[in-house]
Amino acid sequence: MKNHTKRRLILYLFVVVMAAISGPIYGLIFVADLPDSPLATLALYGAINGGLVWGGLLLLWPSRLCAPLRRLAFPWHVLFLVGLTAVSIPLSASISGSIQSGQLLLLPGFGTGWSLYPYILLIVALVLTCIQIAKMIGPRILGNMLIGRYNNPVEEHRIFLFIDLIDSTALTRQLGDLGAQRLLTRFFFDMGQPVAESGGEIHAYVGDEAIITWPFRAGADQSRCVRCFYAVQDVLDANAEAYEKLFGVRPQIRAGLHGGPVIVSECGDTKRSIVYFGDTMNTAARLESEAKNLKKDLIISAALLQDLNLPDDIVAESLPEVTLRGHDSPTRFFALARSGSARGTGLKVGEA
Repeated sequence: MKNHTKRRLILYLFVVVMAAISGPIYGLIFVADLPDSPLATLALYGAINGGLVWGGLLLLWPSRLCAPLRRLAFPWHVLFLVGLTAVSIPLSASISGSIQSGQLLLLPGFGTGWSLYPYILLIVALVLTCIQIAKMIGPRILGNMLIGRYNNPVEEHRIFLFIDLIDSTALTRQLGDLGAQRLLTRFFFDMGQPVAESGGEIHAYVGDEAIITWPFRAGADQSRCVRCFYAVQDVLDANAEAYEKLFGVRPQIRAGLHGGPVIVSECGDTKRSIVYFGDTMNTAARLESEAKNLKKDLIISAALLQDLNLPDDIVAESLPEVTLRGHDSPTRFFALARSGSARGTGLKVGEA
């Protein structure tokens, strides 16, 4: 999504500016003879080195190109960044020296550059740790926890998408508990990129189900919440052969989609979490169950649908009203499907 890329580029530019500022700070603290290392030189070196390191961290590492590396254990992530930092130090010295002298210089100031290695690596390690923590609980949630936004319950308007795998019980019988969990691990990993590109955040994984949420306006804008479902579906289709080779099946998904007011609160002591309460969550979960009962891929509440401007290739099919479990009155909802496709027919996991 364009907005996702824009946010990442803005963050990247901000980090490069901060890296440029950190160069002179390093000089003032650690360099005794500043005339030999003027602050402008350190600022240029910091900006270039920061651009290389954080370009790799913020732009290259989260991309689809590095998805195989991100599947590896965390120590490999650290090794990637150590290698990236090691390459950036002499390269930054070469680029900054060439800019200042007006001619191409190969690795000028190599020895001086390496003296910055522990300083740069420490900053990278701290940021990487923060990124890993943010991945565990979500960057928006982390920020709100740090400022204490949810210390007392607050009401927010949000959209929720409940996604799960079709025929997960049959999958478990076919693959066994370990094999089914490996498939789920791969599925949850693969869905991460389209969710992030839609501006959504994964609130929780519950068994074979993922709960995705957006602030209401952000999720409704350009029907991102709907596009997200089909983007996840596209990723599964694109990797269908890989899934079949690894697990002997081609997984398919279904989902329920609803939005409205929820109560958000930070709960717990030794293990703190952000939790959502309210009928909006319950309705989204019930709609996902109806998708299973009706053999539809995606069901959306009428209340949410009226706030969306569906893409041209998505059609809505009105379904009979149903009184959902826990509700006193019938709920109106629709099945969404891509026009001219086989989607929405409740396609099952490939036989094996």
